[in-house]
Amino acid sequence: MAKQESRTPVLSVRHLKQYFTSGRGKNKLVIKAVDDISFDIFQGEVFGLVGESGCGKTTTGRTIIKLYEPTDGEVFFLGQLISAGTEGNKEAIRRKKVDIASKIKDLKLQMKEELTNDPEKAAEIKSSYNQKIGVLRKEKSEFIEEQKIDIHRRKQTVEVDYDLMRNMQMIFQDPIASLDPRMTVKEIVAEGLRISGEKRDSVINEKVNEVLKTVGLLPEHASRYPHEFSGGQRQRIGIARALIVAPKFIIADEPVSALDVSIQAQVINLLNDLRKTLGITIMFIAHDLSVIKYFSDRIGVMYYGNLVELTSAEELFLNPLHPYTRSLLSAVPLPDPRYEKKRKRMVYRPAELHDYKTDTPKLHEIKEGHFVYANNKEIAEYKKVLK
Repeated sequence: MAKQESRTPVLSVRHLKQYFTSGRGKNKLVIKAVDDISFDIFQGEVFGLVGESGCGKTTTGRTIIKLYEPTDGEVFFLGQLISAGTEGNKEAIRRKKVDIASKIKDLKLQMKEELTNDPEKAAEIKSSYNQKIGVLRKEKSEFIEEQKIDIHRRKQTVEVDYDLMRNMQMIFQDPIASLDPRMTVKEIVAEGLRISGEKRDSVINEKVNEVLKTVGLLPEHASRYPHEFSGGQRQRIGIARALIVAPKFIIADEPVSALDVSIQAQVINLLNDLRKTLGITIMFIAHDLSVIKYFSDRIGVMYYGNLVELTSAEELFLNPLHPYTRSLLSAVPLPDPRYEKKRKRMVYRPAELHDYKTDTPKLHEIKEGHFVYANNKEIAEYKKVLK
């Protein structure tokens, strides 16, 4: 990743993978919801994650906050490793075993051939080959031990400090399903405080009333139930629940997608105010590029589990390089009938646009702070069109 004024990231995601499996044996199906993505989020910024439905945005957020255990990769929060997958270690062990077994098989065939050609030196030949085989077996044993030590280190992240994790909260997409209909607003909002050990009712009442005012609700709303509120008010309750424990980082998972346009603006403005007044860092997940442009400092574009472009909001709209990013931007409507009449949609067809058979793609930094997922041939083409 590029250096960001030598700032320390609030969140660092490294080679994150989240796979889901279904079935067994020949019928086993592996869904690569998130497939090797890396990015940093810095103090006080809004990092937008955008892409079509099913591209892995929500899965990324849920994996970061440990609602899912990652298949592979690492997540660092405030400098501490909080989550890590071990599938990469297990796969490395499997590959090493196969590789060593193949080398030993070749050595034994060579030994057999030499014994046939020169039977008088049988003892010397066997000793030489047994020594080579022993070196390979030792290499395999040491490698497996190293991987097991790393697996143990990664599994220890499960016992993470709860005080640290309290600094990370999530606002869920559905403002109806994410609130328990049998709990009052006070019980919903105060749950995080109670879990963190606060038992004094006077302190809980004071903090609940304060946070309700912060999100634009009234203290008397605390005794009501979720069904008594509109969609926008319910989302404010979800925001209040996230804010009650004074987090440093919030994952907002499409918090406005289920709301009317006017209510969307209210919620976005509220989050913007909270970011400025409280200094909260936000990861904002959405599929609406117009909202993302208004609200985000940097934007990551996801497609089929991969991060295909990552740069500042201004740079992304000025220099969209990846064909999928350009396709998304071509779908953004504008309140201009003349523009809409002439607007041409770009359809992204990866099979026709990319040839990754020999030259495999990766996330390249094509200019400072601007990353794009491409192979070497595509990078050369992208550099020609940069403004």
